[in-house]
Amino acid sequence: MAVRLGSPLALYGTYNPVVTVLIEDILRIPGLALKLVAGRAGASRPIRWVHVSELEDPTPWLRGGELILTTGMGLGKTPARQRAYVDRLATAGLAGLGFGVGFTYAKVPKALADAADRLDFPTFEVPYPVPFIAITEAVFTRAAGEQVEVLQRSMEAQQALTRAVLEGAGVRGVVTALSGAIDGWAVALDLHGLPLAGSPRSAAARAPRLWEELRDTRPPELGYSVSMVDRGDHVSVQPVGPRGRVEAFLAIGKREALSQFDRIVAGHALSLLAIELDKSRAVAEAERRLRGDFLDTLVAGSLSAREATRGLRRFGLEADGQVEVVAMESELPVDDLTWAVEDVLSRRDGGFLTAPRDEVLYVLIRPNGDGALEQLRDEVSSRLGVEVVAGAGSPVAPAETGRSLREARYALRVCHVERRPVADFQTLGTYRLLLTLQEPDALRAFADSVLAPLDRYDGEHGGELIPSLRAFLDHNARWESAAAGLFVHRHTLRYRMRKVEELTGRDLSTPHDRMEFWLAIRARDLLAHPPD
Repeated sequence: MAVRLGSPLALYGTYNPVVTVLIEDILRIPGLALKLVAGRAGASRPIRWVHVSELEDPTPWLRGGELILTTGMGLGKTPARQRAYVDRLATAGLAGLGFGVGFTYAKVPKALADAADRLDFPTFEVPYPVPFIAITEAVFTRAAGEQVEVLQRSMEAQQALTRAVLEGAGVRGVVTALSGAIDGWAVALDLHGLPLAGSPRSAAARAPRLWEELRDTRPPELGYSVSMVDRGDHVSVQPVGPRGRVEAFLAIGKREALSQFDRIVAGHALSLLAIELDKSRAVAEAERRLRGDFLDTLVAGSLSAREATRGLRRFGLEADGQVEVVAMESELPVDDLTWAVEDVLSRRDGGFLTAPRDEVLYVLIRPNGDGALEQLRDEVSSRLGVEVVAGAGSPVAPAETGRSLREARYALRVCHVERRPVADFQTLGTYRLLLTLQEPDALRAFADSVLAPLDRYDGEHGGELIPSLRAFLDHNARWESAAAGLFVHRHTLRYRMRKVEELTGRDLSTPHDRMEFWLAIRARDLLAHPPD
């Protein structure tokens, strides 16, 4: 068993039997007159199989969980060999030992019984008149009866789970029915470790610990199942995979070891959850297309006031209030980004619209004050586990949604140019002037009119005038810090700036000329990051 010290969760790798016939069960069978002589504390061990052997060491031919029946022919006469015999059986994980008396031994040897007590290894006497085949038949009969009972109970439980789906209870209904059937708890987790449903309610509180252990044990995206222990409960976590694609995880747990019945019912629940999630995905994709189509027509201005009002209200947005568009990107596919944004916004009050276009996600929301853009970006980044960049347009009336979308796209460009996580068009200052010059030729002409003499000089002399000018302006005309950023002496930087003034006829000591240079350089930055 692998155990992580200091953690309430630990991997659990002990043997879990298919049947639940226990040593103590066969001791109570009428007519066999079996007598437990040692290892009473282990009498609740389950029996996987029954095996007769007179070998001194039968363990190489066993797998664990077997009940060994022997007359002691290969046991050995010395106490040391008898103790070693029991040690081998216990170490191999056998269920127990049935010792036939009246053959080699009149009773169970004391050294063997003492060793069995020490190891809590259940050992019982089989009277001379009782054939070993009677014990084997009794175990198999009990096992077969147990299997029939398990199948009957599991069919009843499966009907309850199926009824929850047919009644429209969805994922929550399946999870609730499952926890009741196994007399334990169950929780469904999404691909980010957040609980989709839990029963009872307290089960959802286990989600962070389960997810941490699942991630640390094996990458969740590979779809492995994991067994573990959480605060004393035996837990099994299984991937939910409609169409061969992992969509979620189902965890079940209870204080007792999970039985065959528990696993059969959980397997049926997995199938129903896969159907429910696939259905939910199909509905979500259809709704997403509708939202995207509506946003496109709203941006295009092709809706009447009545149509726009009705559409906005359908998606939870008031038509008489302001809206704003946020443009978002991440390194992950845009579908993953869309899911995360929708998950975050669906947990808040108020409606929203999402429209993924190429690798950019556009979101129409109600303005929510200062800091709202940063909060949204941070929450989505946390959901995805990667950095997200976001640009917001100005709050506008619904009829001007197209303008807010264009501004959001401009703000997103500034995020890339300046490596910002967020940018709000309203706070971009002089950038707004450049961004509203939508013609690339106009931006290029403006930049060249200021910087062309420096381009020629740098090209002819292998100079560093433009990079030096950029550093000088970025450091607010502070010679020492700008020179340090360029790794040159301040006298070298002063020489280069005098050359800039000489070639352009401008004066870097005046705010107007410094602003002209700054705008020209920023214009080129924007041209290097064209809009989508």
